[in-house]
Amino acid sequence: MKKVLYLIDTLEVGGAETSILEIASRLKNWVPVVVCFYTGESLKPRYEKAGIRVYSLNIKAKYGFLQGKRKLQKILEIENPDLVHATLFRAEFISRITVPKYKIPLINSFVNDSYAKERYELMNFRQRFILNLYKNVDRRTAKKVSKFMSITKAIVLNNSKALEIDADKVKIIYRGRNIEAFKNKINLNEIEKLKITYGNNPVILTVSRLLIRKGYSEALHAIKIVIKNYPNLKYLIAGEGHDRSKFEDLIKKLNLENNVFLLGNRNDIPTLLHFSNIFLFPSHYEGQGGALVEAMILGKPIIASKIPVIMESVQDHVSALLYEPKNIKDLSEKIIFGLETPLFMDKIGEGAKQQAALRFEIDNVSMQHETMYDEVLESY
Repeated sequence: MKKVLYLIDTLEVGGAETSILEIASRLKNWVPVVVCFYTGESLKPRYEKAGIRVYSLNIKAKYGFLQGKRKLQKILEIENPDLVHATLFRAEFISRITVPKYKIPLINSFVNDSYAKERYELMNFRQRFILNLYKNVDRRTAKKVSKFMSITKAIVLNNSKALEIDADKVKIIYRGRNIEAFKNKINLNEIEKLKITYGNNPVILTVSRLLIRKGYSEALHAIKIVIKNYPNLKYLIAGEGHDRSKFEDLIKKLNLENNVFLLGNRNDIPTLLHFSNIFLFPSHYEGQGGALVEAMILGKPIIASKIPVIMESVQDHVSALLYEPKNIKDLSEKIIFGLETPLFMDKIGEGAKQQAALRFEIDNVSMQHETMYDEVLESY
């Protein structure tokens, strides 16, 4: 059996960390081993339960690249993997300064639109300066990578341009989900409790981190318009983030305390999706949008911003209603239309469900990874 060594920053709950677990646990011809560089490993028990060996390096420094390099060298000598697959910036950088010496093929992943124009627009001068430093390091070390893969087509262009690599040579493999297992997590008893809490009112749900770039400011202003028609509407937001206080202030400013509820991080997303009438995804830019995929899996009617990465997953008026990004008027009109046409929204929800089954089934995604690993190893 061939061995693949996965490198990741932490094993906290997140899209990349969960995706690696789902993929690695389904490999048939490759043995997975995982290296977690920094503190934070809430997912480690799930990895070990799946029979995956995990090295926890517990580096406490924000970067600690040289420390990471020394520890990774020892692991490479012990494990002697056939291939290394690194994900997220810090793990990728450590992989680039360590792995090539061992003549082992190295794969890195595009999981974020790291150098998107919209990201720069949200930054101050100091933040842009730091990001450009990262980009310079990213570009200089990218030559050490044998193969890049991306979780969507939409984020390839900006990343490949920044790293000065050929976009045509980036492998596209979408992030998958265990569709049946996700559906089975719906808790009907909890839904009854949610009905008691929020009443028999229209419910809109967003699942995403509490960050400005996730589009919450526009969403809240749109909700303020919508409640003129639907005063009892409830807008539930599941997720945490460093901009939480800004949204708390905006909710108070708009007098939305009886309509908008910040739920924090939740482990009952399937139940919340099943309970809601509409899934709203107002993001300015995304890597893939894992929460969007989960809404598609359950056939939930979706309203989302018309950005490339979302348009890659859903079609306007076929599997979602799309609105112009940051356009509060357009968004509020789409929400009102969605609430007034439930049969049409059910139809596009079904379209999203069918699309998810074709593109995101985890067994197919895992198979695509194995094929990529075989091809990279053979051509190295």
